[in-house]
Amino acid sequence: MGLGRSGPGGRGWRRLGLLLAATGLGLGWAPPGLARIPEDRLGVWLTTVDSEVLSDPAEAERALGFLSRNGFRRAAVPLLTGGATTWPVQPQRNPLGIPLDSRIGGGSVAPLLTELRRRGLHTVGWFEFGLMAPAGAPWLRGREHLLLARADGSTLWRESPALERVWLNPALPEVQALLSDLVVDACRSLPLDAIQFDDHLGYPSDFGYDPATLTLWRRTGAGAADPSPEPQAAAWLAWRSRSVTALLERIRGAMAAACPEVKLSVAPNPQPFSYRSYLADWSDWVARGLVDEVVVQIYRWDRRGVESELADPSLALARGRVPVRIGLLAGLRGRPKETGLLRRELDLVRAEGLDGVDLFFYESAKDHFPLQPAADQDPAPRR
Repeated sequence: MGLGRSGPGGRGWRRLGLLLAATGLGLGWAPPGLARIPEDRLGVWLTTVDSEVLSDPAEAERALGFLSRNGFRRAAVPLLTGGATTWPVQPQRNPLGIPLDSRIGGGSVAPLLTELRRRGLHTVGWFEFGLMAPAGAPWLRGREHLLLARADGSTLWRESPALERVWLNPALPEVQALLSDLVVDACRSLPLDAIQFDDHLGYPSDFGYDPATLTLWRRTGAGAADPSPEPQAAAWLAWRSRSVTALLERIRGAMAAACPEVKLSVAPNPQPFSYRSYLADWSDWVARGLVDEVVVQIYRWDRRGVESELADPSLALARGRVPVRIGLLAGLRGRPKETGLLRRELDLVRAEGLDGVDLFFYESAKDHFPLQPAADQDPAPRR
């Protein structure tokens, strides 16, 4: 999946340029000899929402053909999403009894991951929900002590008008064991090149006022001086962020022991927002050597927004230590993105010489390519 530095080439990105050029919206690439672009550049996220790829074998086959035909070299497949897993977890590694998603075709994403590899794509297991869970999840009944809370005592967080979530407390041993055990089970039983978390490995910064978290905070010098801090108080932000980092350290250690060949990827928002809003200090994770790759999600609807985020110093600092990719929004259901805008965003990323682009998400990304989902073709070699 190109988690290490790759050599010159760039067929995937040049293919994207040629394909978009065929629509009259060419990317304006320089000739191949003038640009040394790492070969493994183009990736995509698959989802269980607004897509049937994981539930319908026919849709999965169409997606596989489309990705192969259009030069995609990696795909992120959700493993923990919607309060369920997408593969059967060994009971001893699932102490809270998180269920298998009944929508998954064949009862596991393992065959899809295997086929992605056969076709030359590198596979990323995406722990999309991280510490987040659906409000009212059956496996959380009687375990309310595991949840984080706001200062008013509420535990609900509204992701959208119709979706209410809750957040698990990363400072609690039961929660730490849950995520590290799930990761170990996934990396041992599934054909994966990497495990990926995003900002949901952290939690919203207006949470952390539950009894368990406040008790730990008030044992510190800063907590004794400010026992009921405002959500954005600097010391309070930093202390809670360290509990998220400690969870990541545990996951990293578990992976090193169980599956050292599997990389650890994180796909956060730009650093200022990620830290301020979700307590995710991914620049510190990079500096500590806890992650093998960063995929910075720059989901914008204007070129200037992307340009501004690409100039953030955190990207340059991270690039000195690990590969850095950019996640771009290809569109949403009911809100497509113009191909011309995506082209301009890709131009910006290419100009920065970053390690690649991952598009969110498959169903919207495919609209930007003239080669629509099609039948099988010969697999491309893995690199």
